[in-house]
Amino acid sequence: MKEYGILLENVDLKEYNTYGIGGKAKYLIMPTSIERLAGLLKKLKQEKIPWYILGKGSNVILPDEDFDGCIIKLDKLNKITIKNDIITAASGIVLGKFAAELLKEGYTNYASLIGIPGLLGGAIVGNAGAYKVAIFDYLIDVTVMDELGNIKTLKKEEINYSYRNTEFKKTKTIILQASFKGIKGDVKKSQEEIKENLTKRKNTQPLEYKNAGSVFKNSLNAAAGYLIENSGLKDYTIGGAKVSNKHANFIINYNNATSKDIKKLIEYIKEKVKEKYNEELVLEQIIVNWENHGKKSKKENK
Repeated sequence: MKEYGILLENVDLKEYNTYGIGGKAKYLIMPTSIERLAGLLKKLKQEKIPWYILGKGSNVILPDEDFDGCIIKLDKLNKITIKNDIITAASGIVLGKFAAELLKEGYTNYASLIGIPGLLGGAIVGNAGAYKVAIFDYLIDVTVMDELGNIKTLKKEEINYSYRNTEFKKTKTIILQASFKGIKGDVKKSQEEIKENLTKRKNTQPLEYKNAGSVFKNSLNAAAGYLIENSGLKDYTIGGAKVSNKHANFIINYNNATSKDIKKLIEYIKEKVKEKYNEELVLEQIIVNWENHGKKSKKENK
């Protein structure tokens, strides 16, 4: 499979997600072009090798089990072009770099996204956002590839999306690139706001520990962190996973946590918040199950 991109074998997935959890993957490949990505998908289909698209791993909970398949990373597809106030960016660009490149050209409408980890593709899948700005706010269209390598472009109006969610979360659709409307503004003011936002993140989020960002979506009634904290769950620990004392809507890998620890803690939090507030917390992070991506894991096949 080396002809399709940069290939690694027997990869420890703990190094490829921000929780620092997971088993090993048989292959990890970074395609170096869209054409090679399409060729790779055909090859994997022919050889019946399961695959999974992984960005920076900043919003996912990977399984503890090994993956007898191929992890595909689109980091090498990262070009960005700007013309007539239209920004076209490939999905492999780091989200913070995407927003920073726009700011350099005077476009301030995505400046609030600087500081959010992950790649643009993942941000589109989860409609990521911060400080009242979401990735879909100025989206024009998204170019995608299906499992067979077919490519099409979807206008924003054709995509089902909502707060921190899109239809892409439940499919194997691959985000290739997207176009956005650029809006120029006061760059100096935006830079000051970015500095304030980054300081606020440092002071209010447990960045010193491995984590995958906000665990639950905020509800219409209250912020998830408020509900969790007032249910007495700060510092609550299962195995090596702990509810952060700094921000209750973060679970941290406190002491060699496993995926199982994190998922058990998620269920416990949901149960306790339901008991106290009769509120159903909705998970923002994506729980990955290898069985949903073609085959069972190595350990499960033994």
